[in-house]
Amino acid sequence: MSLSRITRLSTKTLTAASIACVFNVSALPACPNPGWLEQNYDKPNVPRTNYRNSFNKLITWLPAFHMVHDQIIAEGMPATVTAKFDYGAVAHKDLEQETVRFYLRGQHDTQWRDLGTAVTNRDGKATVTLPAMNAGQYRIYAAVPADGTGTEGFVTVIQPNTPAVLFDIDGTLTESDAEAVGDYTGIDRADEKEGAYTLVRRYLDLGYQPVYLTARVYWYAKGTRDWLKWVGLPQGFLRTSLSNETSMFRTAEYKIEQIQQLQRQGLNIVRAYGNAKTDAEAFIRAGLGAENSFTIGGDAGYYGTTAITNNSYYDHITELVDNFPEAQCE
Repeated sequence: MSLSRITRLSTKTLTAASIACVFNVSALPACPNPGWLEQNYDKPNVPRTNYRNSFNKLITWLPAFHMVHDQIIAEGMPATVTAKFDYGAVAHKDLEQETVRFYLRGQHDTQWRDLGTAVTNRDGKATVTLPAMNAGQYRIYAAVPADGTGTEGFVTVIQPNTPAVLFDIDGTLTESDAEAVGDYTGIDRADEKEGAYTLVRRYLDLGYQPVYLTARVYWYAKGTRDWLKWVGLPQGFLRTSLSNETSMFRTAEYKIEQIQQLQRQGLNIVRAYGNAKTDAEAFIRAGLGAENSFTIGGDAGYYGTTAITNNSYYDHITELVDNFPEAQCE
């Protein structure tokens, strides 16, 4: 075979290999858009209807504690979103057998999209099934047409290996666990842990998806969202427990399950922050690694986690966050 023939074949082979290499390189996952998460949108125009269950007229004069169970799902996969409706700060009476309506709004939508209606079950829960969607951030609004109340939550559709940082709330972003009561009742605001706002903002600036994972039971979701907004942090993904039993007696197991579920969807949790022994146990047992698992407060360093000293984040930010690499996303 002539030298020129060999050269032409080698060039074709090299070109084909180069093309194959290009197509085998996975695109980077999408970065979160904190600005969109922080925008305030008017709620959708919900047509008023009569009560499906006339008994519900007797409870809807009480303050509403509705919530949407936020979801993080893999791109291209359908998802079921659950909303829970109840009334009364003490009684927490479920809204049973009542019509509710769901709406969806994506980052590039100019208005809410009506997803149709569902009927609550005996636990005051209703679900809506979303089709497979492109990566991005979406808002869900769940409304009670009979009384005009409603609640907003978030659905985040991610691509494989989306980088994220996880934060507990009570005693981690707030000064202490006991302050949750103030947020719940609306009587007072929980104090921010020193440097907590700056800590979360640093990771947002680096492109990491924020994940708020708390053992607060679901009726604290409303006050928790209000607190995040008050502090000046985007809500993103907030996960609360759906039962008192879980919050009080299965905290570590609950957080392990939630972390693993997020990982199965493609979330890459590169760091996690907590304060309680159950946080530390969950982070280590979920496989996040001691060097990526940080604890603050009286139990700092428990279960082999990396301790943050002085009950403040400022030194930690200077030493371990300011020089942390930017998230691999675009």
